[in-house]
Amino acid sequence: MIQPATSYSFGNAALRGPLDLGSLPSSVRFTDGERRVFQSRERDPLTGRPLTVSQYSERHRVVTTGKLPGLWQNIYAPYAVLPMDLWTHPTVREIYLCFAPQIVKTQVAFNCMTYSVDQAPGPIMYVMPDEKVAARIMKKRILPMLKACPRTAALLSPYDYDTTRNSIVFTNGASLMMAWATSVAELSSEEARYYIGDEVSKWPGYAAGQNRKEASPIDLLRARANSYTYSSKGLFLSSPGEDPCAISDLIRYDADQTMRFKVPCPACNHEQIMDDEHIVILHNVSDFRRVARENLARYACDKCGMYWNDHMRILAVRRGKWVPGQFDEDGEWHESAREIENPIAVAFHLPSWYNVNMPLSDLKGPAVAKMRQYESPEKKQVFFTQHRAERYKEVIETKKESRVLEEHRTELPAGVVPASALALVCSIDSHTWGYRYAVYAAIEDQIGFTIQKIQHGHVGTLADVEKLVYHSRFPVENSADTMGIFRAAIDTGGSKAGPDATDQEKTMTSEIYDWLRKQPVNGIITGVKGASRQQERGVKLTTIDVYPHSNKPIPGGLHLRLIDTARFKAWFHWRLTRGPGETQRFLMDADTDNDFVRELLAEEQKKQRGRIQWVKVRSANHYLDCTVYALAMIDGEWQPSLKIMASYIKQQRQAVQPKAQDQPTTAPQRDMRDRIRDRERPSWMDR
Repeated sequence: MIQPATSYSFGNAALRGPLDLGSLPSSVRFTDGERRVFQSRERDPLTGRPLTVSQYSERHRVVTTGKLPGLWQNIYAPYAVLPMDLWTHPTVREIYLCFAPQIVKTQVAFNCMTYSVDQAPGPIMYVMPDEKVAARIMKKRILPMLKACPRTAALLSPYDYDTTRNSIVFTNGASLMMAWATSVAELSSEEARYYIGDEVSKWPGYAAGQNRKEASPIDLLRARANSYTYSSKGLFLSSPGEDPCAISDLIRYDADQTMRFKVPCPACNHEQIMDDEHIVILHNVSDFRRVARENLARYACDKCGMYWNDHMRILAVRRGKWVPGQFDEDGEWHESAREIENPIAVAFHLPSWYNVNMPLSDLKGPAVAKMRQYESPEKKQVFFTQHRAERYKEVIETKKESRVLEEHRTELPAGVVPASALALVCSIDSHTWGYRYAVYAAIEDQIGFTIQKIQHGHVGTLADVEKLVYHSRFPVENSADTMGIFRAAIDTGGSKAGPDATDQEKTMTSEIYDWLRKQPVNGIITGVKGASRQQERGVKLTTIDVYPHSNKPIPGGLHLRLIDTARFKAWFHWRLTRGPGETQRFLMDADTDNDFVRELLAEEQKKQRGRIQWVKVRSANHYLDCTVYALAMIDGEWQPSLKIMASYIKQQRQAVQPKAQDQPTTAPQRDMRDRIRDRERPSWMDR
């Protein structure tokens, strides 16, 4: 294992040693700041060597936030010791931490920073993804931490101008400057002996500088330490993100070696690197809610098969150690027989199941995330980036029309609703020559909905669209019942529709806007529009108050839904990978032809201008757009959610079903004498 070197010095200081202030004449007087500058590093009384970062942190670092506030204790983060101690290793220039979220990687950065401020003062640059985050972390975390630690609190200047929202000047010569990755000026303004890049996977690929592209923020940050050739230290930390990913590239291409954590089994003492394949669920329970509620997740030993509960897993992690390895050409990590001597850059990789502060069965834990990764591409991305600590690269297989027809076409003829369908949704794609439409049946399953196309076609006018949406009825399989359209969406278009009655050029969008405003306010049909860029939400409700290409107001405004089409196209291709017996499938009626499927596969993911984008490989993609709108309508972000309304729809359907009529019965006639005898007689008091 790499051992941190703690007794070293550079230049003439190695010959003279620490300055002995007591040997100077009594007439020489030093200020407190001068005494701190000349003071040697604090040493371990047992070894006589300068303290490492982990030793210093246990003595002086005070944690102000989180689950365990108070004095830092290495026992609660055993995997943080070696990354911290390499900060004082003489040959190591950079350290990379690719950790799952909330596994003390930021605390490692804070420990290295406080150590440098107190024990080896110099200029420090701390970089965050953007300016707001930098200001927030300075105010809520860094400054309270420096004030809570007695050693660093004593170094804070009494002058207010030395402590600002973006910088701190300490009395011993150290300084801290906050910067952000989106500003070339901030990254290029100061020199730094120590530089820390936090959440580098959230940084932009290029720093923004006056409408031109500069070098990457990581390279700009490294250049700040050019003056400190032999004494600079850099730390980059982040949980990974979607490919391309900065932290994943650093640990694979820039590091001399990448360390992974190996733990011994509490039962057989077999050492192993933990992975998600050995996370098991007791009794083969498939309901993730029950797994979290009853704490059913375990980790199985690679050798003896012993099921570790959380207590045993924590014991194993506390006895673990870092082992070196390297990546091959295919990106696979392999353990090395021995370490590289005098490394310059060392990387560390740590998934979420090593976290001693999170149970495996937690609702946010790795076991539940592993179970839910097949629900959607977003869930799979969460499992890869937030738990496996690996970059997520979405691979969409290019399929042939014949294969899609073979795997996803059912035996049910067109126009017939599956017996298990909950509702029908209709999506319309608008063009100057008419309107393509597709009707899908939403079939509720354990996770969400399987959709099955029951009809597609073409209509010529908006009047035909209105007839399709409001008056179409489709027979239900093996039943005398019929079903109408529950929800519909129409693309608001954008091409020219020609002059209107006043000979004014009128866009097709304006025509659809006017048509939508005339529709009944019952929520059946809604206008939709593809978002121009990726959205935080898949479906976003917005209000349009003016007509396109003009300032003419729309009286009362018009509600539209913006659709993140890239997300739902990826979701559609993910559904094509779902087979029989799985949830959230994509199915089609028996009369579906090659032309329909050809339009479904009219776009592919390709890299353009450094970004992964959906690109048309065929001219016609109308039914793909219809399918995207249908997927949006059954998504949970389309409000009101179809999943939430499922029970209401079932109740309404049962309420209109005719009930079995009972046989008519005749009430027995009372005897005439009884009616006369029991008659209420009038009273004068009632008058």
